[in-house]
Formats: sequence, C-alpha cells, structure tokens
Amino acid sequence: MADLSSNETGLHAKSNRPSPVLLVFLLLPVLGLIAAAVMLASANAANAPSVVSIPTPNAVTLPAIPSPAPVVGAPVLDFELQDLDGETVKLSDYAGRVIFLNFWQTTCEPCKRELPALQAFAAEQAADGPAVLAVNIAEPADTVRAFLESYGVSDLTIPLDTNADAADMYGVFQIPVTFVIDTNGNVRYPHYGEITREDMLGYLQAVQGAA
Repeated sequence: MADLSSNETGLHAKSNRPSPVLLVFLLLPVLGLIAAAVMLASANAANAPSVVSIPTPNAVTLPAIPSPAPVVGAPVLDFELQDLDGETVKLSDYAGRVIFLNFWQTTCEPCKRELPALQAFAAEQAADGPAVLAVNIAEPADTVRAFLESYGVSDLTIPLDTNADAADMYGVFQIPVTFVIDTNGNVRYPHYGEITREDMLGYLQAVQGAA
C-alpha cells in the first residue's frame, strides 16, 4: 500500500505540471501583440515629419511716412490735369491771379457742403480775377459728373487728379483743404476743413492787402 500511495502522489504531481506545448500556445498571442505593437511604432516613426528648426524672424522696420510738402510760403508747384470736359488745366496758366486751390472727394461730407460756397464765390469774380480750382482726387469722371449734377454744381473748374499726383505734390493728408495762392505765385494760407464764402473773402482781402 505504501508503494501505491507513492505512485499516486507522483502521478498527481505530474498531472498538475503545465505542458510545455500548452505554454507555447498560450504565449503565441501575446508575442503576436508585442510584435504588432513594435511594427506599428516603427511605421509611425518612419512617417512622422521631421522637426525643422525655424529661426525667429527679425523685427520689421516700416518705411518712414513722408511729411507733407512744405508748400506754405513757397512758390506754387505746377501741375497739368484734365477737367470734366477733357480740357487741360495748368496751374501756371493762372499766374498773376489769386488762386483758391481746393482738394476734395465726393465721399467727403464737408466737401459736399462747401462746393456751393466755392461756386458762389467764383461766380462773383471777374474773368481775370481770383480763380477757384476744385481738384477732385482719384475718382472716375462719371462719378464726379453725376455727383455735381445731383448737387446742382455746374460753374466750377474741376481738374481731375486721377492718380492723386497733385494731392501728393501739395502734401494733402486730409480733405477738404484749400490753399490760398497770392498774385506772386506763392502759397500763403492753407485752410483745412470746410471753407465758406466769408472765409474766402477774408483770405482774399488779406492777400490783396499784403500785396
């Protein structure tokens, strides 16, 4: 009986020990998962974009804004423009006369209000007397013509400063502005903002008195 019990014990011990073949089958799925993870990591590393070191850009220095031309107290800067009728308007053609050189646009509310005053003042002057030039800045002729018709303005000389060259020449930085030029061809007064007929009469008296 002693031998039988010892044999039984050995048999039980052997039956409880896991089979190597079974261990291999159990480990195969785990090894497969590990291999798949390694392959996926390698593929992601290969496809990942390389890191590029971008240098910090240098500070940008903006170009200096030119100051308005020092026209006041200086001789007039001559220009040649076309009016609404296609006629040439040259500033030097008005030499020897007091000139009210106005710059404006149709979208400017003070410009709209002062146009009748410019027209009224011009109508009161002799043919060889003070001249009013209402220079329109960078707007199409059709736009300007339709605007003037809607406001009943028809007796003003309207040079068209299509490329704003004359405005740049005179350092125009806001509108409306009117430069008063004396009979010697010198720019005497700049009037920024809406100008009235009374303002123009006052400037005229001051310029003529000084002359």
